[in-house]
Amino acid sequence: MKKLNKIKLAGMIVLMALTSATFTSCEKEGCTDSNANNYNDDGTCTYPIINTSGTGKSGDISGAGGTASKTFTFTNSNTTAVWDMSIDASGGSFQLVLKDASGTTVLDKTLTAGSGSQDADGTSASGRSGTWTATITLTKFRGSGDYSFL
Repeated sequence: MKKLNKIKLAGMIVLMALTSATFTSCEKEGCTDSNANNYNDDGTCTYPIINTSGTGKSGDISGAGGTASKTFTFTNSNTTAVWDMSIDASGGSFQLVLKDASGTTVLDKTLTAGSGSQDADGTSASGRSGTWTATITLTKFRGSGDYSFL
């Protein structure tokens, strides 16, 4: 009888350990463990979200204090790009960098919460047409926003 109780106890301990590991990994899904500012005090994820349209040329951003970056390519048959970006944020920054087909930076614009206007638009510097690269970086970003370029 004692042997059966020990087996039951061991089984319950293993089950509890597996259950605990499952809940811990679900809580942090989508965050990076190496960057402590990706979590609120209660352990919830603050990792920013960068949503892009099917072409990548427009999208929405949101965050609760974390840092993230996303790079993607798009085809630009022109030598410039018309761009627009805006945020409604209480903290952090939103950076948009566009590079032309030769890898030259033709736009590097950052909006910072609390430092004047939270929207901007314009036309990039002239570059080479072809496959361009866009990089969106959110740094300790708290808020929401959007971007587009043609």
